[in-house]
Amino acid sequence: MSAPAPSAERHVDAFADLRRGYNRPMRLIYAPAIAMLLLNAACPGPAGTDTDGTEGTEGTDGTDGTATTSNGSVPTESSDATSVPTMGDPTETSVGPTTDGGDGNLEIAIVGEGTVAADPPGQTCTEAACAYDVPAGPVSLTAAPSAGNRFAGWSGDCSGAELTTEVVVETTASCTATFEPLPQGALPASIRASREIVRVPADDAPPSDSETTLAIDTAVALTGVQWAVFAADDGSEIATADTAEYVFTCPDGRRDYDVRATITDGQVQSTLFERRLVTCVPPRSDAGRTVHTADIGQASYFQNGEIGGVKVQPGDLVRISGQASSDFAFFNFQGTAEAPIHIINEGAVSNDDTSWLMHLINCQHVIIDGKGADDVEYGFKLTNTGAGGQAVFVRNYTQGGNTNTGSTDIEIFGVEIADGPDSGFRIWNGGSDEFNADNWTFENLRLHHNYVHDVLTEGFYVGYYTDSIEQQPPPYPIEGAKVYRNRVENSGWDGMQFGSCRSGLEVHDNVVTASGLANEPNQRSSLQWNPGNSGAAYNNRFIGGVGVDLQIGCTGGDTKMYGNVFVHSDGGFYLHAGQADAPRYWLFANSVATPNAAGLRINMNSAPGNCGAGAPLSEMHYASNLLVGSVEQSWEFAAGDADTAGWTLAPNLAWTADPAELCLDEALAPTCSDSAALAGGGAALADLGLTAADLPGGHFVDIDGRVLAGPSNFGAHQAATP
Repeated sequence: MSAPAPSAERHVDAFADLRRGYNRPMRLIYAPAIAMLLLNAACPGPAGTDTDGTEGTEGTDGTDGTATTSNGSVPTESSDATSVPTMGDPTETSVGPTTDGGDGNLEIAIVGEGTVAADPPGQTCTEAACAYDVPAGPVSLTAAPSAGNRFAGWSGDCSGAELTTEVVVETTASCTATFEPLPQGALPASIRASREIVRVPADDAPPSDSETTLAIDTAVALTGVQWAVFAADDGSEIATADTAEYVFTCPDGRRDYDVRATITDGQVQSTLFERRLVTCVPPRSDAGRTVHTADIGQASYFQNGEIGGVKVQPGDLVRISGQASSDFAFFNFQGTAEAPIHIINEGAVSNDDTSWLMHLINCQHVIIDGKGADDVEYGFKLTNTGAGGQAVFVRNYTQGGNTNTGSTDIEIFGVEIADGPDSGFRIWNGGSDEFNADNWTFENLRLHHNYVHDVLTEGFYVGYYTDSIEQQPPPYPIEGAKVYRNRVENSGWDGMQFGSCRSGLEVHDNVVTASGLANEPNQRSSLQWNPGNSGAAYNNRFIGGVGVDLQIGCTGGDTKMYGNVFVHSDGGFYLHAGQADAPRYWLFANSVATPNAAGLRINMNSAPGNCGAGAPLSEMHYASNLLVGSVEQSWEFAAGDADTAGWTLAPNLAWTADPAELCLDEALAPTCSDSAALAGGGAALADLGLTAADLPGGHFVDIDGRVLAGPSNFGAHQAATP
């Protein structure tokens, strides 16, 4: 609100007189030179000296000597940062607060995003223009840039680039503070959570169970951090903060959350993003639930949804303890979406040297939680050095009184599988007369924060390997599967294999090392993306595979693969692309090392699953990939041919020399700022027919967690900093 007009006529628009060309008397001086100016006024200088003495006083042209500066921000090195943008049409400038209270008039204009505090009168200007009546004498002005901006400098009757300046007002003064957006930069930093598995609050649980501290790991002296937490399922903003560290508390209800941090050192800003960094799960306290206990050293084969002869109801808690060497299975445990059955470890739980290390048969809405104790990283440890059997197997069939009901909505975390006799995680059903693709869908599978190592076959085997119409009864599909933040080491066959995951599949932030060690034909991929899949694989690290890095079968929908690192395998990508009604493929911003063939080989004659041989792909986008190996071709047809006029097959960077010559380390991350991998030339998202909104989490993020406009460079490390 404007202050009442003073007795002398005063226009509400503080700049109206300037627009009419009227220049009111004004004296702006350095405070230490007051005596000298008074002397000049009393004793006029030689001819040519203004009666105000302003030309006889050094620096009163408003650019060199109209103000003094004190502690503030470091001036920017960019000439653009210290220049003053031209203000728009003054007639469109609205004036903010005005005050009475003095015989001087101070006018402040703000260009950009920020505020200016004036003392006197002890007020802060937050609008484009403000006018204050102040006592004659010195006035301190302090600029404060808004988040994501920096102070560019003062102009008008003030000058300099320090945040704080002082202007002496005798009658009228006018100063402009200019702010500009911080330029984007690649600050070397990453987001860290003190814990990634966090509990939904409960009255009988300590508050710390529901809290995680979000922080930035960096050696850079940061001047600002802005946090935002989003629900991973719909992108809704849940919480924000502007502190260096932020304690996030789980809201009520199971959910997983993305975390974004915008950081600045005062000169540039970087945005970091971690998909599903925080997963909120049910309390480990009783939380008012019915509790069942079982020591698997006494009994480990639980049928008909019962523990000790008592039926486990939806919403119940099952506490498992002990060590066993016998089949460990849960038959027909069935919760609901609102009240899942929660099975949690109590201390270290292990099962050794048996065929069924942990099986879930005919189970629905069940959580296997191996994070029940702070001092045990993986609460369920499953080992079997002998041959035969499986570790974790989720399936369905009828056995005695255990009626086949179909499996769905299973979440498993905190499980270690060591020396597995077969695959680590096997989640599929081959189809049956009761439950198949015609009448059943397995929904909402979630596998995260597990550790699989030294298994004979696949680390993860999710979904039946084919959706072939020849398979009768047809296996039912999986929809909405999320597989993230797992580790796989030393698998005999494929590191990870997915099939028949019809929609919503996301595979991200996993680390897979040394896969395909048995060197079994057609079972040697770091990642095998089998027929029927539709979804995205991103920000994964696949290191040291024996066969091809990535094998893609006929997919069931759009497939996006980006930001992945594949290093030290024998071959690059292999795509079975002969298919009818083909979906779309995006393979971009990946780093692929040591392929013995072209980075991508496309077989137009191969038609596994429901594919029809010879039909062209509807869309192919293969760009911004970094390919380091023994051949220069970024892609080639392995068999057949196709009209590629509508495909995107460039740009890609193929390199056959020593990666060190390209400033790349063993993981193909640039080690110097002038690496050719960071020299631009990559494809924009728009070139690939995408926007950020088309990607999981609504951001394009490189493998280092940096949010970028698009894959403008080559490889998974899009903005690596040396």
